[in-house]
Amino acid sequence: METKNLRSKLVCLFILSFLFLLVSGSLVTATAQEIKLPPIKKTTLDNGLKLIVIEHHELPVVAFRLILKSGSTCDPQGKAGLANLTAGLLRKGTKTRSATQIAEEIDFVGGSVGAGSGLDATYATCQVLAKHFDVGLDLLSDIILNPVFKEDEIDRLRKQTLAGIKQQKDNPGSVAEEKFRKFVFGDHPYGQPSEGTEESITNILRDDIVGFHKGYYVPNNAILAVVGDVKSKEVIKKVKAKFLQWGGVEITLPSVVEPPPIKGHQILLVDKPDLTQTYIRVGHLGIQRKNPDYFPVKVMNYILGGGGFASRLMDEVRSKRGLTYGIHCSFDDNKLKGAYEVSTFTQNDSTIAAINAIIEQIKKIRAEGVTDKELEDTKSFYTGYFPLQFETPQQIATQVLDVELYELGEDYIKSYRDNIKGVTKEEVLRVAQKYLDPDNLKLVVVSKAEDVKSSLEPLGSMEVTSFLK
Repeated sequence: METKNLRSKLVCLFILSFLFLLVSGSLVTATAQEIKLPPIKKTTLDNGLKLIVIEHHELPVVAFRLILKSGSTCDPQGKAGLANLTAGLLRKGTKTRSATQIAEEIDFVGGSVGAGSGLDATYATCQVLAKHFDVGLDLLSDIILNPVFKEDEIDRLRKQTLAGIKQQKDNPGSVAEEKFRKFVFGDHPYGQPSEGTEESITNILRDDIVGFHKGYYVPNNAILAVVGDVKSKEVIKKVKAKFLQWGGVEITLPSVVEPPPIKGHQILLVDKPDLTQTYIRVGHLGIQRKNPDYFPVKVMNYILGGGGFASRLMDEVRSKRGLTYGIHCSFDDNKLKGAYEVSTFTQNDSTIAAINAIIEQIKKIRAEGVTDKELEDTKSFYTGYFPLQFETPQQIATQVLDVELYELGEDYIKSYRDNIKGVTKEEVLRVAQKYLDPDNLKLVVVSKAEDVKSSLEPLGSMEVTSFLK
Protein backbone atom coordinates (compact mmCIF):
# COMPACT_ATOMS: atom_id res chain seq x y z
CA MET A 1 0.00 0.00 0.00
CA GLU A 2 2.82 2.41 0.87
CA THR A 3 4.65 1.60 -2.37
CA LYS A 4 1.47 2.16 -4.40
CA ASN A 5 0.80 5.47 -2.64
CA LEU A 6 4.36 6.61 -3.25
CA ARG A 7 4.18 5.65 -6.92
CA SER A 8 0.96 7.62 -7.46
CA LYS A 9 2.47 10.72 -5.86
CA LEU A 10 5.54 10.49 -8.09
CA VAL A 11 3.38 10.09 -11.20
CA CYS A 12 1.35 13.19 -10.27
CA LEU A 13 4.50 15.21 -9.67
CA PHE A 14 5.96 14.06 -13.00
CA ILE A 15 2.80 15.07 -14.86
CA LEU A 16 2.74 18.49 -13.17
CA SER A 17 6.39 19.07 -14.03
CA PHE A 18 5.80 17.98 -17.64
CA LEU A 19 2.90 20.42 -17.89
CA PHE A 20 5.16 23.16 -16.56
CA LEU A 21 7.63 22.48 -19.38
CA LEU A 22 4.82 22.19 -21.90
CA VAL A 23 3.20 25.53 -21.19
CA SER A 24 6.18 27.57 -20.02
CA GLY A 25 7.74 27.71 -23.45
CA SER A 26 9.99 24.69 -23.92
CA LEU A 27 7.34 22.77 -25.90
CA VAL A 28 4.56 25.27 -26.55
CA THR A 29 4.53 29.06 -26.55
CA ALA A 30 2.01 30.08 -23.89
CA THR A 31 1.07 33.29 -25.68
CA ALA A 32 -0.12 31.21 -28.64
CA GLN A 33 -2.71 29.45 -26.50
CA GLU A 34 -5.92 31.44 -26.71
CA ILE A 35 -9.31 30.52 -25.26
CA LYS A 36 -11.82 30.17 -28.07
CA LEU A 37 -15.04 30.17 -26.10
CA PRO A 38 -18.22 30.57 -28.18
CA PRO A 39 -21.00 32.91 -27.00
CA ILE A 40 -22.80 31.82 -23.85
CA LYS A 41 -26.60 31.82 -23.94
CA LYS A 42 -28.25 31.97 -20.49
CA THR A 43 -31.89 31.65 -19.60
CA THR A 44 -33.96 30.76 -16.53
CA LEU A 45 -36.99 28.51 -16.78
CA ASP A 46 -40.23 29.41 -15.01
CA ASN A 47 -39.48 26.81 -12.29
CA GLY A 48 -36.13 28.43 -11.47
CA LEU A 49 -33.79 26.09 -13.38
CA LYS A 50 -30.90 28.06 -14.83
CA LEU A 51 -29.88 26.93 -18.31
CA ILE A 52 -26.60 27.69 -20.06
CA VAL A 53 -26.16 26.77 -23.73
CA ILE A 54 -22.90 27.02 -25.65
CA GLU A 55 -22.75 26.14 -29.33
CA HIS A 56 -19.44 24.33 -29.88
CA HIS A 57 -19.38 22.91 -33.39
CA GLU A 58 -15.81 21.62 -33.54
CA LEU A 59 -16.87 18.07 -32.60
CA PRO A 60 -20.16 16.24 -33.36
CA VAL A 61 -20.88 15.68 -29.67
CA VAL A 62 -22.95 17.27 -26.93
CA ALA A 63 -22.18 17.37 -23.21
CA PHE A 64 -24.79 17.86 -20.51
CA ARG A 65 -23.69 18.81 -17.02
CA LEU A 66 -26.17 19.61 -14.27
CA ILE A 67 -25.11 20.79 -10.84
CA LEU A 68 -27.10 21.17 -7.65
CA LYS A 69 -25.70 23.75 -5.26
CA SER A 70 -25.80 21.26 -2.38
CA GLY A 71 -23.03 18.79 -1.66
CA SER A 72 -21.75 17.05 1.43
CA THR A 73 -21.88 20.38 3.28
CA CYS A 74 -25.61 19.65 3.49
CA ASP A 75 -25.16 16.20 5.06
CA PRO A 76 -26.97 16.13 8.44
CA GLN A 77 -24.96 15.50 11.60
CA GLY A 78 -24.22 11.81 11.85
CA LYS A 79 -25.15 11.19 8.20
CA ALA A 80 -21.87 12.02 6.44
CA GLY A 81 -21.89 10.54 2.95
CA LEU A 82 -25.61 11.11 2.35
CA ALA A 83 -25.11 13.51 -0.58
CA ASN A 84 -22.59 11.16 -2.16
CA LEU A 85 -24.77 8.08 -1.65
CA THR A 86 -27.81 9.85 -3.10
CA ALA A 87 -25.88 10.88 -6.21
CA GLY A 88 -24.45 7.40 -6.61
CA LEU A 89 -27.96 5.94 -6.75
CA LEU A 90 -29.25 8.16 -9.55
CA ARG A 91 -28.17 5.69 -12.24
CA LYS A 92 -29.48 2.69 -10.31
CA GLY A 93 -33.06 2.86 -11.46
CA THR A 94 -35.91 5.27 -12.21
CA LYS A 95 -39.69 4.93 -12.41
CA THR A 96 -39.41 3.67 -15.99
CA ARG A 97 -35.87 2.26 -16.24
CA SER A 98 -33.84 -0.26 -14.28
CA ALA A 99 -30.12 0.23 -13.67
CA THR A 100 -29.45 -2.30 -16.44
CA GLN A 101 -31.70 -0.48 -18.88
CA ILE A 102 -29.97 2.85 -18.17
CA ALA A 103 -26.56 1.27 -18.79
CA GLU A 104 -27.69 -0.50 -21.96
CA GLU A 105 -29.41 2.56 -23.40
CA ILE A 106 -26.39 4.84 -23.00
CA ASP A 107 -24.02 2.14 -24.23
CA PHE A 108 -26.16 1.60 -27.34
CA VAL A 109 -25.56 5.20 -28.47
CA GLY A 110 -21.88 5.16 -27.44
CA GLY A 111 -22.35 7.74 -24.72
CA SER A 112 -21.69 8.06 -21.02
CA VAL A 113 -23.69 9.08 -17.97
CA GLY A 114 -22.43 9.75 -14.47
CA ALA A 115 -23.15 11.41 -11.16
CA GLY A 116 -21.34 12.29 -7.96
CA SER A 117 -21.04 14.76 -5.13
CA GLY A 118 -18.35 16.96 -3.63
CA LEU A 119 -18.24 19.38 -0.72
CA ASP A 120 -20.13 22.21 -2.39
CA ALA A 121 -22.20 20.61 -5.12
CA THR A 122 -23.74 17.50 -6.61
CA TYR A 123 -23.40 16.86 -10.34
CA ALA A 124 -24.88 14.66 -13.05
CA THR A 125 -23.35 14.38 -16.51
CA CYS A 126 -24.16 12.87 -19.86
CA GLN A 127 -22.27 12.92 -23.15
CA VAL A 128 -23.52 11.62 -26.49
CA LEU A 129 -23.05 12.20 -30.17
CA ALA A 130 -25.03 15.25 -31.24
CA LYS A 131 -27.40 13.08 -33.30
CA HIS A 132 -28.40 11.33 -30.06
CA PHE A 133 -29.20 14.58 -28.24
CA ASP A 134 -32.74 13.49 -27.38
CA VAL A 135 -31.53 10.24 -25.84
CA GLY A 136 -28.99 12.04 -23.67
CA LEU A 137 -31.45 14.67 -22.48
CA ASP A 138 -34.11 12.07 -21.74
CA LEU A 139 -31.70 9.95 -19.67
CA LEU A 140 -30.34 12.91 -17.75
CA SER A 141 -33.76 14.31 -16.91
CA ASP A 142 -35.00 10.86 -15.91
CA ILE A 143 -32.25 10.11 -13.40
CA ILE A 144 -32.59 13.57 -11.85
CA LEU A 145 -36.39 13.73 -11.65
CA ASN A 146 -37.41 10.10 -11.22
CA PRO A 147 -34.94 7.97 -9.20
CA VAL A 148 -36.66 5.29 -7.14
CA PHE A 149 -33.88 4.39 -4.67
CA LYS A 150 -34.62 0.68 -4.43
CA GLU A 151 -33.59 -0.97 -1.18
CA ASP A 152 -31.49 -3.63 -2.94
CA GLU A 153 -29.57 -0.94 -4.85
CA ILE A 154 -29.06 1.05 -1.63
CA ASP A 155 -27.71 -2.05 0.12
CA ARG A 156 -25.39 -2.82 -2.80
CA LEU A 157 -23.98 0.71 -2.97
CA ARG A 158 -23.69 0.86 0.83
CA LYS A 159 -21.56 -2.31 0.80
CA GLN A 160 -19.37 -0.93 -1.99
CA THR A 161 -18.95 2.36 -0.13
CA LEU A 162 -18.07 0.62 3.14
CA ALA A 163 -15.51 -1.56 1.34
CA GLY A 164 -13.89 1.56 -0.09
CA ILE A 165 -13.82 3.27 3.30
CA LYS A 166 -12.23 0.21 4.91
CA GLN A 167 -9.61 0.11 2.18
CA GLN A 168 -8.76 3.78 2.74
CA LYS A 169 -8.39 3.15 6.47
CA ASP A 170 -5.49 0.81 5.67
CA ASN A 171 -3.70 3.58 3.78
CA PRO A 172 -1.58 5.81 6.08
CA GLY A 173 -1.69 8.68 3.61
CA SER A 174 -5.48 8.59 3.43
CA VAL A 175 -5.73 8.37 7.21
CA ALA A 176 -3.42 11.37 7.56
CA GLU A 177 -5.62 13.35 5.18
CA GLU A 178 -8.86 12.47 6.95
CA LYS A 179 -7.38 13.19 10.39
CA PHE A 180 -6.00 16.52 9.18
CA ARG A 181 -9.39 17.65 7.86
CA LYS A 182 -11.07 16.69 11.12
CA PHE A 183 -8.29 18.32 13.15
CA VAL A 184 -8.57 21.63 11.28
CA PHE A 185 -12.35 21.81 10.83
CA GLY A 186 -13.75 19.92 13.81
CA ASP A 187 -17.55 19.63 13.48
CA HIS A 188 -17.61 21.90 10.43
CA PRO A 189 -18.93 19.98 7.36
CA TYR A 190 -15.52 20.26 5.69
CA GLY A 191 -14.16 18.13 8.52
CA GLN A 192 -16.29 15.15 7.48
CA PRO A 193 -15.28 12.90 4.56
CA SER A 194 -17.63 13.33 1.59
CA GLU A 195 -17.83 9.56 1.20
CA GLY A 196 -18.85 9.21 4.85
CA THR A 197 -17.57 6.96 7.61
CA GLU A 198 -18.37 3.36 8.44
CA GLU A 199 -20.72 4.49 11.18
CA SER A 200 -22.50 7.20 9.18
CA ILE A 201 -22.98 5.08 6.05
CA THR A 202 -24.42 2.29 8.17
CA ASN A 203 -26.85 4.78 9.76
CA ILE A 204 -28.19 6.20 6.48
CA LEU A 205 -31.66 4.89 5.69
CA ARG A 206 -33.75 5.04 2.51
CA ASP A 207 -35.89 7.77 4.09
CA ASP A 208 -32.75 9.91 4.49
CA ILE A 209 -31.91 9.49 0.80
CA VAL A 210 -35.46 10.24 -0.34
CA GLY A 211 -35.52 13.28 1.95
CA PHE A 212 -32.21 14.62 0.63
CA HIS A 213 -33.42 14.23 -2.94
CA LYS A 214 -36.73 15.92 -2.17
CA GLY A 215 -35.11 18.81 -0.31
CA TYR A 216 -32.17 19.62 -2.57
CA TYR A 217 -32.86 18.14 -6.01
CA VAL A 218 -35.05 21.02 -7.05
CA PRO A 219 -34.84 23.32 -10.11
CA ASN A 220 -34.26 26.54 -8.17
CA ASN A 221 -31.13 24.90 -6.73
CA ALA A 222 -29.83 23.68 -10.09
CA ILE A 223 -27.91 24.86 -13.14
CA LEU A 224 -27.79 22.90 -16.40
CA ALA A 225 -25.09 23.47 -19.00
CA VAL A 226 -25.44 22.08 -22.52
CA VAL A 227 -22.33 22.40 -24.67
CA GLY A 228 -21.73 20.97 -28.12
CA ASP A 229 -22.84 20.72 -31.71
CA VAL A 230 -26.32 22.14 -31.07
CA LYS A 231 -28.58 25.09 -31.82
CA SER A 232 -29.47 27.22 -28.79
CA LYS A 233 -33.14 27.70 -29.65
CA GLU A 234 -33.71 23.97 -30.12
CA VAL A 235 -31.91 23.17 -26.86
CA ILE A 236 -34.00 25.65 -24.86
CA LYS A 237 -37.21 24.27 -26.34
CA LYS A 238 -36.31 20.64 -25.60
CA VAL A 239 -34.98 21.35 -22.11
CA LYS A 240 -38.21 23.14 -21.23
CA ALA A 241 -40.21 20.14 -22.44
CA LYS A 242 -38.27 17.80 -20.15
CA PHE A 243 -37.64 19.94 -17.09
CA LEU A 244 -40.59 22.31 -16.68
CA GLN A 245 -42.48 19.52 -14.90
CA TRP A 246 -39.78 19.64 -12.21
CA GLY A 247 -41.28 21.33 -9.17
CA GLY A 248 -39.34 23.68 -6.92
CA VAL A 249 -39.39 24.15 -3.18
CA GLU A 250 -37.85 26.68 -0.85
CA ILE A 251 -34.23 25.77 -0.15
CA THR A 252 -32.87 26.04 3.37
CA LEU A 253 -29.12 25.52 3.45
CA PRO A 254 -27.60 24.57 6.81
CA SER A 255 -25.81 27.34 8.69
CA VAL A 256 -22.09 26.75 9.18
CA VAL A 257 -19.86 28.24 11.87
CA GLU A 258 -16.24 28.86 10.89
CA PRO A 259 -13.73 26.92 13.04
CA PRO A 260 -11.92 29.01 15.67
CA PRO A 261 -8.40 30.31 14.93
CA ILE A 262 -5.46 28.03 15.67
CA LYS A 263 -3.20 29.08 18.51
CA GLY A 264 0.38 27.85 18.45
CA HIS A 265 1.48 24.51 17.06
CA GLN A 266 -1.02 21.72 17.73
CA ILE A 267 0.11 18.20 16.89
CA LEU A 268 -1.95 15.06 16.42
CA LEU A 269 0.34 12.02 16.45
CA VAL A 270 -1.35 8.94 15.03
CA ASP A 271 0.45 5.83 16.20
CA LYS A 272 0.94 2.92 13.77
CA PRO A 273 3.70 0.78 15.30
CA ASP A 274 4.61 -1.09 12.09
CA LEU A 275 5.39 2.05 10.06
CA THR A 276 8.95 2.87 8.98
CA GLN A 277 7.70 5.90 7.02
CA THR A 278 5.97 8.99 8.40
CA TYR A 279 3.02 10.69 6.70
CA ILE A 280 2.82 14.41 7.42
CA ARG A 281 0.12 17.04 7.01
CA VAL A 282 0.76 20.65 8.07
CA GLY A 283 -1.58 23.61 7.72
CA HIS A 284 -4.42 25.82 8.88
CA LEU A 285 -7.52 27.58 7.53
CA GLY A 286 -7.10 29.05 4.08
CA ILE A 287 -9.36 31.14 1.86
CA GLN A 288 -12.71 31.02 0.07
CA ARG A 289 -12.82 30.51 -3.68
CA LYS A 290 -14.32 34.00 -4.08
CA ASN A 291 -11.50 35.68 -2.14
CA PRO A 292 -10.34 38.79 -4.06
CA ASP A 293 -6.73 37.71 -3.41
CA TYR A 294 -7.30 34.39 -5.21
CA PHE A 295 -4.85 35.06 -8.06
CA PRO A 296 -1.84 36.25 -6.03
CA VAL A 297 -2.48 33.40 -3.57
CA LYS A 298 -2.54 30.94 -6.46
CA VAL A 299 0.77 32.27 -7.78
CA MET A 300 2.36 32.31 -4.32
CA ASN A 301 1.25 28.74 -3.57
CA TYR A 302 2.63 27.44 -6.87
CA ILE A 303 6.04 28.88 -6.10
CA LEU A 304 6.05 27.62 -2.54
CA GLY A 305 4.93 24.05 -3.12
CA GLY A 306 2.14 23.66 -5.66
CA GLY A 307 4.35 23.55 -8.72
CA GLY A 308 5.91 20.11 -8.50
CA PHE A 309 9.62 20.12 -9.25
CA ALA A 310 9.41 23.86 -9.98
CA SER A 311 8.48 24.65 -6.36
CA ARG A 312 10.64 25.67 -3.41
CA LEU A 313 9.49 22.86 -1.13
CA MET A 314 10.40 20.22 -3.71
CA ASP A 315 13.75 21.86 -4.33
CA GLU A 316 14.63 22.21 -0.64
CA VAL A 317 13.04 19.18 1.03
CA ARG A 318 13.51 16.65 -1.77
CA SER A 319 16.33 17.76 -4.05
CA LYS A 320 18.70 19.42 -1.59
CA ARG A 321 18.00 17.58 1.66
CA GLY A 322 16.78 14.24 0.34
CA LEU A 323 14.07 13.99 3.00
CA THR A 324 11.22 12.90 0.71
CA TYR A 325 10.33 11.78 -2.78
CA GLY A 326 7.47 14.23 -3.00
CA ILE A 327 5.94 17.24 -1.25
CA HIS A 328 3.03 19.48 -2.19
CA CYS A 329 1.01 22.35 -0.78
CA SER A 330 -2.37 23.77 -1.72
CA PHE A 331 -5.24 26.08 -0.82
CA ASP A 332 -8.70 24.53 -1.14
CA ASP A 333 -10.97 26.00 -3.84
CA ASN A 334 -14.24 25.84 -1.90
CA LYS A 335 -17.33 27.97 -1.37
CA LEU A 336 -16.57 28.37 2.31
CA LYS A 337 -13.13 28.98 3.78
CA GLY A 338 -11.12 25.83 3.12
CA ALA A 339 -7.74 24.57 4.27
CA TYR A 340 -4.16 25.43 3.48
CA GLU A 341 -2.19 22.18 3.57
CA VAL A 342 1.32 20.86 3.06
CA SER A 343 1.54 17.11 2.55
CA THR A 344 4.59 14.87 2.41
CA PHE A 345 6.12 11.64 3.70
CA THR A 346 9.58 10.77 4.98
CA GLN A 347 11.51 8.18 6.96
CA ASN A 348 10.70 8.06 10.67
CA ASP A 349 14.14 9.31 11.70
CA SER A 350 13.83 12.42 9.48
CA THR A 351 10.32 13.41 10.56
CA ILE A 352 11.27 16.49 12.57
CA ALA A 353 13.80 17.56 9.94
CA ALA A 354 11.09 17.49 7.24
CA ILE A 355 8.62 19.44 9.39
CA ASN A 356 11.23 22.05 10.29
CA ALA A 357 12.16 22.42 6.62
CA ILE A 358 8.49 23.05 5.74
CA ILE A 359 8.13 25.72 8.42
CA GLU A 360 11.41 27.33 7.35
CA GLN A 361 10.22 27.66 3.75
CA ILE A 362 6.90 29.16 4.83
CA LYS A 363 8.75 31.71 6.94
CA LYS A 364 11.18 32.44 4.12
CA ILE A 365 8.54 33.29 1.50
CA ARG A 366 6.79 35.53 4.07
CA ALA A 367 10.05 37.33 4.79
CA GLU A 368 11.66 37.55 1.35
CA GLY A 369 8.91 37.13 -1.20
CA VAL A 370 9.74 35.63 -4.59
CA THR A 371 12.17 36.27 -7.40
CA ASP A 372 11.42 37.76 -10.82
CA LYS A 373 12.13 34.42 -12.47
CA GLU A 374 9.86 32.48 -10.12
CA LEU A 375 7.07 34.96 -10.76
CA GLU A 376 7.41 34.94 -14.55
CA ASP A 377 7.73 31.14 -14.76
CA THR A 378 4.56 30.73 -12.70
CA LYS A 379 2.63 33.23 -14.80
CA SER A 380 3.79 31.42 -17.92
CA PHE A 381 2.56 28.11 -16.54
CA TYR A 382 -0.92 29.30 -15.60
CA THR A 383 -1.53 31.44 -18.67
CA GLY A 384 -0.50 28.49 -20.83
CA TYR A 385 -2.33 25.81 -18.87
CA PHE A 386 -5.68 27.55 -18.48
CA PRO A 387 -6.72 27.30 -22.17
CA LEU A 388 -6.08 23.55 -22.07
CA GLN A 389 -9.10 23.24 -19.77
CA PHE A 390 -11.47 24.32 -22.58
CA GLU A 391 -10.69 21.75 -25.25
CA THR A 392 -13.78 19.52 -24.98
CA PRO A 393 -17.49 20.24 -24.46
CA GLN A 394 -17.46 18.54 -21.05
CA GLN A 395 -14.44 20.63 -19.95
CA ILE A 396 -16.16 23.82 -21.09
CA ALA A 397 -19.34 22.88 -19.22
CA THR A 398 -17.34 22.19 -16.06
CA GLN A 399 -15.50 25.51 -16.18
CA VAL A 400 -18.61 27.56 -16.93
CA LEU A 401 -20.56 25.92 -14.12
CA ASP A 402 -17.72 26.53 -11.65
CA VAL A 403 -17.99 30.23 -12.46
CA GLU A 404 -21.70 30.07 -11.66
CA LEU A 405 -21.36 27.94 -8.53
CA TYR A 406 -18.69 30.11 -6.95
CA GLU A 407 -20.15 33.38 -8.26
CA LEU A 408 -16.90 34.44 -9.90
CA GLY A 409 -18.38 37.00 -12.29
CA GLU A 410 -19.28 37.17 -15.98
CA ASP A 411 -15.75 38.16 -17.06
CA TYR A 412 -13.88 35.55 -15.01
CA ILE A 413 -12.86 33.28 -17.89
CA LYS A 414 -12.09 36.14 -20.28
CA SER A 415 -9.99 38.01 -17.71
CA TYR A 416 -8.28 34.98 -16.11
CA ARG A 417 -5.01 35.30 -18.00
CA ASP A 418 -4.83 39.06 -17.46
CA ASN A 419 -5.44 38.55 -13.74
CA ILE A 420 -2.56 36.08 -13.59
CA LYS A 421 -0.29 38.34 -15.64
CA GLY A 422 -1.12 41.27 -13.36
CA VAL A 423 0.15 39.65 -10.17
CA THR A 424 3.18 41.49 -8.79
CA LYS A 425 5.97 40.49 -6.42
CA GLU A 426 4.57 42.95 -3.89
CA GLU A 427 1.19 41.21 -3.99
CA VAL A 428 2.77 37.78 -3.57
CA LEU A 429 4.65 38.98 -0.51
CA ARG A 430 1.53 40.60 0.91
CA VAL A 431 -0.64 37.48 0.57
CA ALA A 432 2.12 35.25 1.91
CA GLN A 433 2.23 37.39 5.03
CA LYS A 434 -1.56 37.52 5.26
CA TYR A 435 -2.58 33.92 4.55
CA LEU A 436 0.40 31.86 5.73
CA ASP A 437 0.87 31.55 9.49
CA PRO A 438 3.89 29.39 10.42
CA ASP A 439 3.47 30.18 14.12
CA ASN A 440 -0.07 28.81 14.28
CA LEU A 441 -0.35 25.43 12.63
CA LYS A 442 -2.06 22.09 12.99
CA LEU A 443 0.14 19.09 12.27
CA VAL A 444 -0.95 15.51 11.72
CA VAL A 445 1.81 12.91 11.89
CA VAL A 446 1.05 9.26 11.13
CA SER A 447 4.03 7.20 12.22
CA LYS A 448 5.47 4.85 14.78
CA ALA A 449 4.98 7.06 17.83
CA GLU A 450 7.90 5.51 19.67
CA ASP A 451 10.27 6.72 16.96
CA VAL A 452 9.07 10.32 16.61
CA LYS A 453 7.27 11.45 19.75
CA SER A 454 10.25 12.88 21.63
CA SER A 455 11.46 14.90 18.63
CA LEU A 456 7.99 16.41 18.10
CA GLU A 457 7.37 17.46 21.71
CA PRO A 458 9.32 20.78 21.49
CA LEU A 459 7.13 21.90 18.57
CA GLY A 460 3.96 22.39 20.60
CA SER A 461 1.04 20.71 22.34
CA MET A 462 0.50 17.12 21.29
CA GLU A 463 -2.24 14.52 21.37
CA VAL A 464 -1.42 10.87 20.67
CA THR A 465 -4.06 8.56 19.23
CA SER A 466 -4.16 5.09 17.70
CA PHE A 467 -4.22 4.48 13.95
CA LEU A 468 -7.16 2.14 14.54
CA LYS A 469 -9.45 4.85 15.98
